[in-house]
Amino acid sequence: MRRVVLFTVSYYPMLNSAARIFSDLAEGLQKRGFYVTVVTTVPQRYVAESKGNYPKEEELNGVKIYRLPAIPLPKHVPLLRGFEHFFIAFQYWLRGRNLPKHDAVIVYSPPLPLAITGIKLAKSWHGISIINVQDLYPQTAIDLGLLKNRTLIALARWMEKWVYQHADFITVHSEGNWKYVVERGASKKKVNVVFNWIDLEKYKPGPLYNSFRRAYGLEDAFIVSYAGVMGFAQGVVDILRAAALLEKEIENFALVLVGSGVELSKLEKLSQELGLRYVRFLPHLPEEEYIELLQASDVCLVTLSRNLRTPVVPGKLQCIMAVGRPVVCSIPQTSDAKRIVEKSRAGIWVDAGDYNALAEAILKLYSNADLREEMGRQGRLYAEAHFDKEQCIDQYVQLLEVK
Repeated sequence: MRRVVLFTVSYYPMLNSAARIFSDLAEGLQKRGFYVTVVTTVPQRYVAESKGNYPKEEELNGVKIYRLPAIPLPKHVPLLRGFEHFFIAFQYWLRGRNLPKHDAVIVYSPPLPLAITGIKLAKSWHGISIINVQDLYPQTAIDLGLLKNRTLIALARWMEKWVYQHADFITVHSEGNWKYVVERGASKKKVNVVFNWIDLEKYKPGPLYNSFRRAYGLEDAFIVSYAGVMGFAQGVVDILRAAALLEKEIENFALVLVGSGVELSKLEKLSQELGLRYVRFLPHLPEEEYIELLQASDVCLVTLSRNLRTPVVPGKLQCIMAVGRPVVCSIPQTSDAKRIVEKSRAGIWVDAGDYNALAEAILKLYSNADLREEMGRQGRLYAEAHFDKEQCIDQYVQLLEVK
């Protein structure tokens, strides 16, 4: 039986897309006959209900899990977040050195230094390394103004190039990401597009008028929802400014914002300053309730900061398309999410930062129920054709069987 270890900061019971994807991957590989180990960090955020103490070691659904302690650093200080990335890489290196030999190491990146740890361990075991590149660092941090020091930028660029050149395989979630990674030093032969998948049996169309609406007293509301991280990159400010316009135009308007992040307190303050009356901030929801939120939504939102120039595709997009709800994407033109939405005809794209256009797109869908239904149907069809969990995990199996 081949042994595979996954390195990921996010894993179940965390509720962000990174945790969902790597939890699916670990359990999917286990079901396909691999002995799977996961090294992860004790959950500190993105959980619906914290149970306090998580076991340092446990076996869950056939997967051996090791959880390492997190250091309680403030997430809003860029320099400290950079230090945390190096600390995590060192932590995982120490834990990895005490593991038995594995045939392959699969790493979720960022953090970028963790990819170096995974490659080094794989080489010491004479195994293969697969780096799943999600957010393109350091470019993301540079775009957002979080990394400005020239020396630190040069160091990060060197690490990025080293990872691209020394990993045995690299997986990315879109064609634009493939092009970016190849242009920065990776061999075309080692870079593979594996879409961020979704469990199509779990995430599927359901009734619009459901228990989520009843639980929150929104039976008759026109629900516009955003669910996910509220951080530097997400551009959620645009949603609130659009809401200030929509509250004057849409009867029974309800904006539901679900999640947490370093920008949450600022967003709550801005909502008060704008005098918004029909905005609800909710914490992260259990997965079943999150799916019901999407199904209960008339329109779902995907947003990114206008400063972000990488082709990243937010993981929430696949969830929205799978449940058959129309999406409005307020994202930069460089994002591959724009191309997915336009190709699938699953929603409307507007440029990031243009909250007037965002409001207009939502109004267009508000006034046309048939269009909402058709876009939702097209999104589901596209998800079935491209985001099926089993097909995507099989792509990892093919890589693991190369050597």
